[in-house]
Amino acid sequence: MNRIPILGWLLSFLLNVSLSVPFWLIWTVAGIGAAYFYWLPEAFHAPGFWAIVGLFICIEILKNVFLPSFKVNVENKEAKDG
Repeated sequence: MNRIPILGWLLSFLLNVSLSVPFWLIWTVAGIGAAYFYWLPEAFHAPGFWAIVGLFICIEILKNVFLPSFKVNVENKEAKDG
């Protein structure tokens, strides 16, 4: 996936959109935002769908910046010896 970054970006966008749908429905249509987070400003009680998608993308970027994944490549020495 590292060789084709556009494909990874597209898959990440689709994942964020699919995760945003239930969150947006629960937050706005079900009224969880207005009922339990009444202390937030009015704009956050019913944000737009694309604002939620952007929020999910920003959270993913910040997670990758502050909590990078450390991947270790382990080579199979038996394959080299043979």
